[in-house]
Parts: sequence; structure tokens; C-alpha cells
Amino acid sequence: MEEPAEIPAISANWSLIPANDNQAPDEGFDSERAVEYEPSLDKIEAAIEDLPVSYRAEPMLLDGFSVSGIRKEVHSIPTGGDVEYGIHVDEKMVDGQKVLTRHKVIVRIGKLRFSDGSQTERGQKLILDKVVDADIPMPVGAMLGSREKSTRDRGSETDASGSNSHYRWMVTGRTATPPKLRPKKGERLAISKGEARRMLAEAYANTSVLPEVKRYPDAFPYGPTNLRQLFIGGRKGKKGESGSQAWADIFTERENREIFNRGLDAMQEKHIRILTEAMSAKSLAELGEARGYRGRHAVDAGRRLLRAANDNFQQAMELAKYAAET
Repeated sequence: MEEPAEIPAISANWSLIPANDNQAPDEGFDSERAVEYEPSLDKIEAAIEDLPVSYRAEPMLLDGFSVSGIRKEVHSIPTGGDVEYGIHVDEKMVDGQKVLTRHKVIVRIGKLRFSDGSQTERGQKLILDKVVDADIPMPVGAMLGSREKSTRDRGSETDASGSNSHYRWMVTGRTATPPKLRPKKGERLAISKGEARRMLAEAYANTSVLPEVKRYPDAFPYGPTNLRQLFIGGRKGKKGESGSQAWADIFTERENREIFNRGLDAMQEKHIRILTEAMSAKSLAELGEARGYRGRHAVDAGRRLLRAANDNFQQAMELAKYAAET
């Protein structure tokens, strides 16, 4: 009697050791997030690289009254360049009385803007275990318009806070508030310019003292939220070209329109009617049938009429161009 063959053991590549989900992940396997700061360090260095400065040593500071911890701070003070200064008023209580001290502070270096203690920026605060939006006061010397954004975010809303603050500083305009709801006006009267001028003259004659004209400060419109869309010339295209249209292109379009209108006036009325009908006609036969032709004769007649109108149009355009050049 033969012994049965040995049955091989079934093996697997599964680990028999239970996994510990509470174990901290290994070093180097955490999720990463690419964050970009605006303005970047390169922009900050470019703004202060060629700035003329003078150096002033501040008084020595003792670290715990230890001579070994003596360190000396050296401050750099701008002496020229594109620098703008402002005034910060510091309030202190001395012997129960309020003492105001005025300090000269830097509020702008190139395109970098800094706070003089009176600016605020929108941010978030934690109030009663809830995150709410708030106007956070910026301390003296804090850089304004700084923000961080993830360079790997896609499809999110465009952050226009940086460009908006730049245009507000450049134009010195106020930000518009939401318009108030007003009752709708009645139906507008359709009157000619002559009647409007006559009514205005009568109103001036009947009014002895004209009301005071109020001039409001310059401000931006309530929309759009991205102020860069209001300044087309400040936008750049894919190849660095400006977003505004060149004056030569505008002049050329106006000349072409005048030449076209001049040539259109020189054309015969029947040819203009044929070209107008040809824009909506489905076939040449439709042009011929509109003039009493039928069948194949309608196709031949439509082709002949359209060709004659086209030749007349080209001749009129050439005459109009010649008249414009002379």
C-alpha cells in the first residue's frame, strides 16, 4: 500500500501581523502642500536691493544681565529712493494724563505698502468656538496686502485682493458701498433733443437760485469686484502685449467703416436689395423666384443677379477707397 503524496501548504503574501492604525506614520510620508506667499521674497528683495540706506547702531541689550549675552542691533534707515513716509500717533498714559507722541514711519517702499497703525485687513477671529470674519487692525510697520495661496489649487475663485489694493492706492479712490434700494422710475418720455433743450432753458428761466452742485470724492464703481477689469491697459496678454487696443487698429476700423458706408451709398438700390436678400436666402433659386422666374431659369437668374450685384459692390468699394486716398 503506497503512502499518499504530501499535500503542499497553501502560502500567501498577506501579513499575519495585525496592523496598528493608531501608529504614527513614518517620517517623510506626510501629505505636502505647496504654499506661495505674496509678495514673494524675490519681490521684497528687488524692492530694497538698490535702496540707499544708512546704518545706525542701537543701544546694547543684556540677556539676563550676562556679559556673554550682549548683542548689538544695527538698524538700516532709508536715505532716498522711492520711499513714502507717514505719521503714527502713539498714545500713552503718563501720571493719569494722555500723552500723544508723533512718529515718522515708512508707509511705502516701491510697490510694498506698510501700515501706519490706522489700517485694517479682513481676517478671521475665533469667538465662542466659532470662526467669524473681522477687521483686524494692522500694527505699525506691518506689510499690507500680504497673503498666502496654494499653488496647487485649481478651479478656485481668483484672489483679487492684491491688485485691488494696488489700484486703490494708485488712483486714491474710495470703495463703493452696496447701492441703496430705490423705487423704480416711471416710464421714460421719448422727446427730441430740441424739445429737451427748450425744456431745460425754461427750467433755468423759472429758477431764480440754482441748487448747490455737490461734488463727491472719486471712487470706484460697485462692480466688478476685480478692479483690474476696469483698467484694460494694465493687463498683459500671453506674449506680454497690453490688453488695450492700439490706436492704429481703432483708426483703421473707423476708416474701413467710412469707406464701406461711402461705397454703399454709391451702389444701385436694386443691387443693395439683392445682396440683402442673399444673406437670408437658402439658394440661388429663391432669389430668382422672388423676381418671377421658375425652375432652372430661377437658378440661372439668381446666379446672374447675385454676380452683377457683387461686381457692383466691388466697383463701389474701389471707388470709395480711391476717393479716401485722394
